[in-house]
Amino acid sequence: MKPPLVIGHEMAGIVEKIGAGVDGFVPGDHVALNPVVACSECTACLRGRYNICEKATIIGFRLPGAAQTKLVVKQKQLHHVPPTIPLHHAALAEPLSVGVHAVSRASDLEEVLIIGGGTIGLCVLAAAKAAGAARVTVVEPVPSKRALALHLGATAALSPDEPVAERFFSTCFDIVGRPATLGLAEGSCMSGGVIVVVGTAFGFSEVNTPRLQRYELTLLGSSIFVDDDMRQAIGILASGLFDAEAFITGQRSLDEAFQAYADASDPANVKTMIRMGNN
Repeated sequence: MKPPLVIGHEMAGIVEKIGAGVDGFVPGDHVALNPVVACSECTACLRGRYNICEKATIIGFRLPGAAQTKLVVKQKQLHHVPPTIPLHHAALAEPLSVGVHAVSRASDLEEVLIIGGGTIGLCVLAAAKAAGAARVTVVEPVPSKRALALHLGATAALSPDEPVAERFFSTCFDIVGRPATLGLAEGSCMSGGVIVVVGTAFGFSEVNTPRLQRYELTLLGSSIFVDDDMRQAIGILASGLFDAEAFITGQRSLDEAFQAYADASDPANVKTMIRMGNN
């Protein structure tokens, strides 16, 4: 991101006006934003995998974002949200969609390891539980986030200096994307297991290829999400099985935006919401 740019890609709001040709929405609809703007022409897009479109841009990163009182977007970027879901909960649909997509990359959720219990790690936890995960272990250095992971359904929540477990895991999610965490995921994966890298990596990591080959481990990436993931995320929020209120550390008004970003710098913070209007 390069200033000046309006940021913000996790958003829920209310439709105020519609333009010519819009047929899926009416004023008053509650909506959540899918910020991924793909080219719709490349091979990935034509296969329905626009999340890996090489020309994709993101509202709030390369395009003006949602941190403003009014935002104009194409209708294909929006998803209906039941009005029973509070807007500050509906804004979680975007990060929760990342978790849903990551979980969709795996098939065996009998024994799950999630390395990193911040916003996305907890969203992966919620998505895994919604998908029927039997046992989920979360590794996270911040005590309050470990406590929240247990509240959201984790079987165990460990600090990084604790031994993970004597048994191996069928699926390991690396939410951090660092060499040490990839190594932990790889070393904790059972024979025939799957490693899903969700965290944004800022450098190369070595892979233990002899172990990968010998035990037929599968190493996968997970990038953003597609529309079906967001629909599922909204369904999770509507189900009431996910405690969205516990997930939200605090809320601020637009006048308190600077304080909101200060709040977000606290390691114990999971998600601070900024109310851009009066809703």
